[in-house]
Amino acid sequence: MITSQQLEKALQRQLEGTPHFLVCAEVRAGGKAVVEVDNDAAITLADLSSINQGLRDAFGEALDDVELQVGSPGLGRPFKVERQYRKHLGKHVDVVLADGKVVQGLLVAYTPEALTLRMMQPSKIKGRLPKLSEETTVVPFTGIKTTQASITIN
Repeated sequence: MITSQQLEKALQRQLEGTPHFLVCAEVRAGGKAVVEVDNDAAITLADLSSINQGLRDAFGEALDDVELQVGSPGLGRPFKVERQYRKHLGKHVDVVLADGKVVQGLLVAYTPEALTLRMMQPSKIKGRLPKLSEETTVVPFTGIKTTQASITIN
């Protein structure tokens, strides 16, 4: 049976030198291997298919007993790795704080210790859209539960 560590090492070798990066690789109970790969721009179905085939070539018959699922992290899914934060610099994000409060803002900077955001301020005039504040707010990761890309439909 393939382990999560073996799967992760094979993926790191395969993704080396490409714009793709590993978000998650795990082998779950029941023989299901789940792989999430992203790209600094946009990952295509052809990219995911190529990664899937590369894993099948690397492991051969060992994957016959495993259901392999290769995909990209969903748009509404929380960020898991540093490169996802870097990819979304300059874009709107939703941050769920440790106390459960949700704040929205523009991701200005990322460090392993904190996020810097320009927060969305509600309009004082009824019916107007919220505006970005001019000031930045630093939110330490100790106070953050999750962060994800903000989805806005106009």
